[in-house]
Amino acid sequence: MTSLLLRNPLPPSLFHFIPSINNPSSFQSQAMASFSSSSTPSTEQQQQNQNLDQNKLSHVLKYHNQTKHHFNQYARGPHGLDWANQPNPFRRVNPSSGNLHPTEAYVIAPDSVESLFDTPCVCHYAPKEHALEVRAKIPPGFFKKFFPLNSFLVGLSSIFWREAWKYGERAFRYCNHDVGHAIGAVAMAAAGLGWDVKILDGLGCEELKYLMGLHVFPEFEVPSRAVMGKFPEIEFEHPDCVMLVYPSGTKGFDLDYKELSDAILESFPKLEWKGKPNSLSKEHVCWDIIYRTSEIVKKPLTSGDRFLVDPFQRSGSYSEGSYKGYSVRQVVRKRRSAVDMDGVTGIQRDAFYQMISHCLPSGCQPGGKQRKQLALPYRALPWDAEVHAALFVHRVVGLPQGLYFLVRNEDHLSELKKATRPDFVWAKPEGCPNELPLYELLRFDCQRLAKQLSCHQEIASDGCFSLGMVARLEPTLREKNVWMYTRLFWETGVLGQVLYLEAHAVGISATGIGCFFDDPVHQLLGLEGSTYQSLYHFTVGGPVLDKRIMSLPAYPGPNVDA
Repeated sequence: MTSLLLRNPLPPSLFHFIPSINNPSSFQSQAMASFSSSSTPSTEQQQQNQNLDQNKLSHVLKYHNQTKHHFNQYARGPHGLDWANQPNPFRRVNPSSGNLHPTEAYVIAPDSVESLFDTPCVCHYAPKEHALEVRAKIPPGFFKKFFPLNSFLVGLSSIFWREAWKYGERAFRYCNHDVGHAIGAVAMAAAGLGWDVKILDGLGCEELKYLMGLHVFPEFEVPSRAVMGKFPEIEFEHPDCVMLVYPSGTKGFDLDYKELSDAILESFPKLEWKGKPNSLSKEHVCWDIIYRTSEIVKKPLTSGDRFLVDPFQRSGSYSEGSYKGYSVRQVVRKRRSAVDMDGVTGIQRDAFYQMISHCLPSGCQPGGKQRKQLALPYRALPWDAEVHAALFVHRVVGLPQGLYFLVRNEDHLSELKKATRPDFVWAKPEGCPNELPLYELLRFDCQRLAKQLSCHQEIASDGCFSLGMVARLEPTLREKNVWMYTRLFWETGVLGQVLYLEAHAVGISATGIGCFFDDPVHQLLGLEGSTYQSLYHFTVGGPVLDKRIMSLPAYPGPNVDA
């Protein structure tokens, strides 16, 4: 994920580049409906719980607003890069934002994985060696009691300091983008080998911590403000999620999360944990709001009696000839983040529709609605889609330049139309398949505007198209709980991973853009309040190859300096 920290002078007004409209006053959208609760608690305890939930929600929204980039002020971060204290990139695992590698991976496996393990164990993945480091052996029979035969777990964690070293307070966002990219990578790789993947989202943060052996890190006392100093405990790993990898075709099975939790908390703290993480930096800056927010959005255990496996739904097929005939292995191994776009390369309209069809969570649904996440790799996420895409089309042959919108959950369509500018036409583009919920909003040359909104980065205007991922934020946090905040970023990361692979499959490239001006994006769309928020930007186009950058094999091995 590319997310440049820029300190540019104030730019010209955004609105200078927005095309004129018949009624200037209509630029502002209609006021959003309030989502504040009007219910009266029946007991004092319910009132306390509501107050607690409201306090958590208020904190999360405060973090989100505090870490927005504005034309006249960027989110708080370092004024330069402290190279002397750049975090060691190993224990590292890709994907990575800004080449910082905050995401770590673990495998919790039974003894039934042929030719790999002779006893159940927890392993840490060492990417440079492309090897598994055994951390602890777990009790026999643990997997057989809870999970299908020939399945195993993959866990992900984040080291916030690796990201905060460069990006400051906004780093918490980027770490969760990367978790989403990793979920997408695991799901796609597993599918290619005959497995399916689902997040075990009933487990809480406490269970994840012990499953991956992250309880060995010392407790971290968060200071009351951002401070610089020696904080070795800041290098701890935050448990994000654990995914079950199971044979494709497995039906739903009974999974008592409470019983699983009891088994984890009873046995895993007693295991003999091996290995000591290497030190990353001599000195640190503690951006306190990152750690306070991460505590507030920690998910507790939520019980469920059945692990549901939805039927697989394939994506639509509109222009298979657009792909270059690469195998999945070839596409995955050649995936790189573009550092520049040529401003010339275009793609055909049918190729664009083919790529966008793979952004749909429900796959090919003739006569049905996009909502539930059934297609690869979105099916790893156990919630209905909450993220949409506003697209800036620059160089798609047969499609007018302008602003478009992909509705990934069609239950939101009516609400989106009311929430956005009344001047938007919401028309199906020419040649667009009926089951593809893509809409033209406004025709104009949006290259300059796309560049300006993405922190003046030309990469947002020089590709075939770029986009902003717009999430239904505050209602999701109210309806489902505040821990959905990180999960919305995961969803954007999974979508970004698909765009990377789609771009390389058609012979071009892509990159994520974490640096953008949040509220000006909302102003462009006419959005007010926190109902919908832009969480991640992306660009797809013809890359300019920088010959100064050295390329190494995907798995260079321990004797190669990576």
